[in-house]
Parts: sequence; structure tokens; C-alpha cells
Amino acid sequence: MSRFNPSLSLPASGASSERRQFLKAGASVSAAAMFGGMPLFASGQTQVKLAFMYPVGVSGDINRLVSNMISGFNAAHSDIQVEAIYAGSYDNTEQKVMTALGVGEPPASWLPINSMLRTFLDMDALEDVTALAKADDVFQDFLPGFLGTCMSDNKLYGLPFQCSTPVLYFNKNAFGKAGIKAAPTNWTELEAAAKALSVRQGDTVSQWGLTIGGGWHDWIFESFVRQNGLVFWTKDKVAFDAPESVNALEFWQRMAQARLMPAASTWESSANDFMAGRTAMLYHSTGSMTNILKSASFPVGVAPMPKGKQLGSTMGGGPILIAKKQPDAHKRAAWTFARWMTNTQNQAQWCIDTGYLAARKSSWETPLLKAHVAKVPAARTAFVTAEVAGAFLQVPGYHKVRAHLQSAIDRTLAGEVKPDAALREATAKSNLEIQRLSRRRS
Repeated sequence: MSRFNPSLSLPASGASSERRQFLKAGASVSAAAMFGGMPLFASGQTQVKLAFMYPVGVSGDINRLVSNMISGFNAAHSDIQVEAIYAGSYDNTEQKVMTALGVGEPPASWLPINSMLRTFLDMDALEDVTALAKADDVFQDFLPGFLGTCMSDNKLYGLPFQCSTPVLYFNKNAFGKAGIKAAPTNWTELEAAAKALSVRQGDTVSQWGLTIGGGWHDWIFESFVRQNGLVFWTKDKVAFDAPESVNALEFWQRMAQARLMPAASTWESSANDFMAGRTAMLYHSTGSMTNILKSASFPVGVAPMPKGKQLGSTMGGGPILIAKKQPDAHKRAAWTFARWMTNTQNQAQWCIDTGYLAARKSSWETPLLKAHVAKVPAARTAFVTAEVAGAFLQVPGYHKVRAHLQSAIDRTLAGEVKPDAALREATAKSNLEIQRLSRRRS
């Protein structure tokens, strides 16, 4: 059985102070009660080998950054070695994990979109890490909105790592040419700006006023519905056809019909179109921020999502989860890994390197991140909407439900069906799928 070297069990950065804090907190929660009555840390030389499966969901050099982080972890932990398994997109990663769970050989930990929490819980796949988190500083230091994306029924099943919200990127040069002095703050201003920024020669559009990043446009759409005052899902039902949702899709349809925005795009191509000057405004993830700011040949502005009736947004990205069905020693090692990847210094550096939002309050107080925010104020922009954001579509059968919603949006913007009819059909199909899975669980 693998055992741990106590001097290597905590993050390398600020290890001594964090270790004192951890041991102090551990006095109030028995570590033996956390994992099968076994000590959380013990001496010994046996090395535990773990597989960590992860996706890349935005543009930029994320794969290299994650690999370098894991190399740093391995160098600091002689008794744990983590194998980084890049699995492609979020969807590809989640399908590979589900397949591995089906044959009883899951990776020790993995990074899904936060919407998959319900699906993995229904598969009895996740280790409850609530006690470990209470023995540490997790509930005190992680931002509640981010932590909430990996909680269900007041139990914690992961640690937020790759945290994002949609933001509005805009071409400052294009704004200047159009006489627009500030980023739009509400839907009316957004539509007016998109109209002023659209450039056409006959039927040919050389510059779209606005592009809503495709592929994850359903994520952005949920934010628009939240801005209308509605969360259109509960853990066992969706209401995509509610009036607030229909109104949001009608708004998108109106802009597409007026050729202020393209009816369709892909996630990566939409970011590339913005950086190439083919669209003046772009809804995309904050996780793309560092790459966009570095790669665009023009000055880029970053603004919070313009509000509808109110501010509202949806959390993207996901937590590091730990498999339930693995040896206790591997669970302990996976917790050590998740804790290290999300420690104060690593989250600060991750935010700087990518644009994803640091999940810890303490990260934002580090000299490193403070200096970055002073230099790049856009790094903190997403907090305006992050503070009012919630988890993204956490329902059973997430992939199929999401596909129904995406189809409704796509068909509406293509002019094939009216918004209310499309969303009504998506709601009916989604709830049938949720009910089918609920009956199976029963």
C-alpha cells in the first residue's frame, strides 16, 4: 500500500504556513474518518501513480500550461506521480471518462465541465471530499460561486480549477471609427452598437457588429436568460420554453435577421474572426482572455456581459473531481494533487497565464496577481458578472439535453423555426430524457 511523505504532501508554494493551517484544522476533523479509517499521510517510499484526464476548451496554449503544472507537481512530490492525459474537448473528455467508469477503470481524477456533476453523481462515480475540505481552508478561501459548481445537497465533490464566465471583447479601433465611446451596458446598447459596427458591401459582410461564440453558444444563451431573471433548469427538469427564455432567443434572432451577427460560428473560429478584425464584438470565455489580448493586432477592450433586466451570468469551466472507486491511497494522492493545483499561488499564476478566474480569494491578494491586474485591468472584469453567476445546466443526461437546446438555437437563427416552437420542442425532448434517466436510477 502506498504511503505519503508528510513533507511533500502540501503545495510547494507557501508550504510551511499552509501546512500549519492544515494541521491546525485537522485537529477538529479526524483524518482517519475521511478515508476508511486510514491516516491521511504516512511515511514510506512507495510511489502512487495517478492518471489525470483533462480537456482544453479555449484557444491558446492551455495544453502546455497544464502539462507544465503537472510536471511541477511531480517534481515536488516524490511519492506521487501524475500522468497528464489530454483528452481533447470537454465532450470528448467526459465521454472517455464515462467509458472508463463503465468498465470499472476510471482515471484517478479528471476535469469536466461543471454541468457534468449531476451525471457523474448519478453514476456513483465521485468521492465526497466535504470532510477534507472542512479540515482545510477550502470553504473559507474559495469564492462561493465557484465552489457551488461542484456541490450538490451541501456536499462537495471537487475543487474549482478552470473557472470562467462569458465576457464581451471589443475592438477599440472599430469603436473609435464608429464613434462609440464606451462598451454597451445593456441589450439595447448592445444592439445599437452592433448596428453601428456592422460593415457591408451589398450583401457581403466584411465586419460583423457582434459574434456570439458558437459551439458553446448555449452556455452564453443561459447567461442571457439569467439576465432576464430566470434559471431555466432545476436538478430534475428544464423550462427552456419559459417566456424569459423565448424573449432572449427572439433578441438573438432579431440581430441575426438584421445581419448584425452571424447565425452560426464555431468556438475557435469566432475567436479567430475577432482577432482578425472580422467581427467588432465577441462573446467568449474569460479563459480566452490572455490569448486574445496577446494575439490581436489592435487594442482590445473587455467588458462585463451587458445586462437585460438584471446582471446575470453562467459559470463555465470545471472542477478537478476524484474517482470514488479506487484504492484509498490513490484517493489521498488525488486530493493532494487537486489541492496543489488549486493552491493560492498556482491559481494566481493560472489566472495570469490563461485568463481563467482564480477561484481563491487569497489568490487575488497575492502581489503576483495584484501586479497583473494593475497592468491588465481586464483580468478582473469578469467579476462583475461572476458575482451574480450560477452553475451551468446541471441536469441528468446533460449531453443530450444540451444538444436539444443547441438545436433549438441553431434552427431558430437559421430561420427554420420560430423561437417559441423550437424551445418548446427542446423542453419536451429534454424532460423526457431526464425522466427516462430518473426511472432508470429508481
